[in-house]
Amino acid sequence: MTRLGPEQVGSFLRQQGEELTRIWRGARASERPKVAFGLIDALVLPFFDGAGEQLASGAAPEAVWAGLSGLVRWPTQLAQAELALEWALVLEVLVAACESVNAAPEVLEWLSRAVEVCREGTVGLRGKAPVDAASGVVPVLVFAGYEVGVQEER
Repeated sequence: MTRLGPEQVGSFLRQQGEELTRIWRGARASERPKVAFGLIDALVLPFFDGAGEQLASGAAPEAVWAGLSGLVRWPTQLAQAELALEWALVLEVLVAACESVNAAPEVLEWLSRAVEVCREGTVGLRGKAPVDAASGVVPVLVFAGYEVGVQEER
């Protein structure tokens, strides 16, 4: 059976980015019903587009974070685990997408690393760990209308 490589999967991600984002939103709403909105919602489509482009070009997974742009909703009582949960759902969508197109294992490894780098970068925006900031990622403080389902890390 033929496995799809980086160029083919990259093209698929760029073409199906909106549908993958819709799937992510549905999964996030189902998984996190007490959370009013997605913290990384505005990063998900740019992530799929950027990951597709960088994967197809042969770039390193870290290039996705470097080129990412969008808003991160940042509630004042944000627990970092919330961000990690949302990125984990991005990875679940990617795993399912890769399975559906029969992507080569190294493609999924590359995409997993890209998600990990973006998760670390987003969490690092809090300022507790050094991070190479993506110049286009902007945290926006949210003061109301958000319920955190996990305890704040200390």
